[in-house]
Amino acid sequence: MKTPTPALLAAVLLPLAAAAAPDTLRLVNVVYRHGTRTPIEAYPTDPNIGAWPQGDGQLTNEGKQNQLELGRFLRSRYDGFLPELYHMNYTHIEAADVDRCLMSAQANLAGLFPPRGQDVWDAELAWQPIPVHTVPFEDDYKFKSYKICDAYNAEHDRVYSSPQVEAVNAEYAGLYQYLTENSGDLVADVTHVQYLYDTLRIESTHNLTTPEWALAVPPGYDAPAFPDLMEPLGNLDFALLGATPLQRRLGGGTLLKDILKNMKASVYGYLSPPNRKLFAYSGHDTNVGCLLTTLMVYNGVMPPLASAVLVELHAEPEVGATVQLFYRNDTTAEPYPLQLPGCQLSCPWDTFVQLTEDVVPDDIEAECAAVPEGYVPRANKWRRD
Repeated sequence: MKTPTPALLAAVLLPLAAAAAPDTLRLVNVVYRHGTRTPIEAYPTDPNIGAWPQGDGQLTNEGKQNQLELGRFLRSRYDGFLPELYHMNYTHIEAADVDRCLMSAQANLAGLFPPRGQDVWDAELAWQPIPVHTVPFEDDYKFKSYKICDAYNAEHDRVYSSPQVEAVNAEYAGLYQYLTENSGDLVADVTHVQYLYDTLRIESTHNLTTPEWALAVPPGYDAPAFPDLMEPLGNLDFALLGATPLQRRLGGGTLLKDILKNMKASVYGYLSPPNRKLFAYSGHDTNVGCLLTTLMVYNGVMPPLASAVLVELHAEPEVGATVQLFYRNDTTAEPYPLQLPGCQLSCPWDTFVQLTEDVVPDDIEAECAAVPEGYVPRANKWRRD
């Protein structure tokens, strides 16, 4: 059998972008994934159970370095636009109410605003405390809509029951059975595959034992289970986060609405405080993935650790307000510009608003409560965290 090559919502990766021009830049919104973490959950036959003293789903020292590097990159890219010294008026940081996201925000800020001059408060500590805002999980439609929004889950379950996805499940039923038998956990769809893949990937990159069965070629296939067969199915899992307009509206639409609100306030001159430069959102791979699928610029690859979407508002001569999108998914290259379907790279503000209005919810709580009559949630042990 061939390995899956999902092409859903593929984005065109264009030539490398030049650094933002301070003379036109007016506001930056950054949505990033946390840094390297421990596995969310070990599988029953995992030979590495107990290898993580901090527990499941926690930021590692490598993860702190990931975010420190991203913060330093943001400082380099926006130096001169962002003042050197931290001030509460310049920057607003939000994070999902999860340890690794809160810690990632703090590590990122250590790179973005290292204490200098009057901000040095301890000669031996090159760090300063900066506020990171969060709300309880159950109220957080920006970061957790795909988890707490009943209507989103109903639509996601409908997509998973579609003939297209059922065809993928039928094609890889043998792989699912192989992974179930060897891992000791039920693997019944691409989400299960993605979670198991994630655990194997983390353990592999930390030089822990990868079981022989994972590296072997399952019966009936022509490639090893890990990573060859599992990785493309994990990529498909992220594409399915925003496979329909309703998913895009309810999954990434609330975060996009907040970003649009920030830019609108800047465009029309009522941003408060008026010298705000940066809004940053520290979240999960699902937040980056949902935003990319909502904007229809997902490149078909799971968002890597510390990946970031940059949404820049510019004021261009003779054009006016424009929006530019960039995706940083590689620390060795400049962020890739992303082109919103129906617009040019530098998208006029009015056009950007018009093209995204259908995926921006009016009242997210009311829309999330609109569950189809008779809906029964699909059994899924690994509902996203």
